[in-house]
Amino acid sequence: MFRGTSTITCWAALFCAGAFGISGCKNKGADGSAAEAVLSPSSASTVLPAPGSASTAEQRPTAKEAREIAATLPATERVQAVVNSKKRAAYTGPVGGVRGVITVSGDPAPDLPEVLAKIEDSCADSRGMFGKVFREGPGRSLADVLVAVTGYDGYVTSDETDVVVRAKGCAFHTRTVAMTFGQRVVIQGEDNRPYVPEILGQVQPAQLFVLPTMPRVSIAPQNPGHFKLVDSMRLFNVAELYVLPYRTVSVTAIDGRFEIQGIPAGKARIDALLPQTSGVTGRDLTIEAGKTLEINLDIPFDRAAWDKAPKPAPLEGRPAQ
Repeated sequence: MFRGTSTITCWAALFCAGAFGISGCKNKGADGSAAEAVLSPSSASTVLPAPGSASTAEQRPTAKEAREIAATLPATERVQAVVNSKKRAAYTGPVGGVRGVITVSGDPAPDLPEVLAKIEDSCADSRGMFGKVFREGPGRSLADVLVAVTGYDGYVTSDETDVVVRAKGCAFHTRTVAMTFGQRVVIQGEDNRPYVPEILGQVQPAQLFVLPTMPRVSIAPQNPGHFKLVDSMRLFNVAELYVLPYRTVSVTAIDGRFEIQGIPAGKARIDALLPQTSGVTGRDLTIEAGKTLEINLDIPFDRAAWDKAPKPAPLEGRPAQ
């Protein structure tokens, strides 16, 4: 987890309170309101019998039941306690937007030979996705950056219930996924390979398979927070998953572009995070009604500092859930 500072309240850690509002202390909404729910990414609402217990066989769900359980959203009151703790009416006032390009400066992305070694020849196309610490495009545009606008006055509702992650060529289409608590992440298979999606930190009723005959799997996070979306068949296929208390977010593709609309007019803040390096940047801004503000941001990368920083343990060594 990135450690940094900001002018937004409670920035002891970037995701504690500040732009992304998860982990470490009580959750903060985009308007600075404190959520009532206690955040615990390792907790889950589905409790399974202990392996080997007498009731395991009796309570093990069928494949159809497992899919239904995994797709079941948290109770509305739980969601509202996180995304609208002040119980405000949905914002209907003037709105504007912001768009731009995120670039990277400094050193180029290091290779990840230990990851490349795990990618078999049949998955060669995924080496471009996971073979380096981060992905950059033409003009040093930066992919997989989480961009969030916060600090505005108002409760902004989300119209979508699903966030789609495409799976093709042994890889998800992005290494960062952002969603609002109360949405589902839908893994959509787009080739003839099987995928076994799993959210680390959330108990699932059974393994869920994306197959050519069943190309979609829906998973509803049961808590806000920072998780990892992994393909249990290929542990190099990982996306950082952020389940946030607001919808004013975007994730950049390889062109580095982002766009966020429907932001209440007035003062706000934009922050950008590259999870793969913990690099962050941001600035205050003013949203004008009916207009889209153009903002370009740059995230520097220092190879020497990155080499000295602690690295996460490989997923192969994670404890069984």
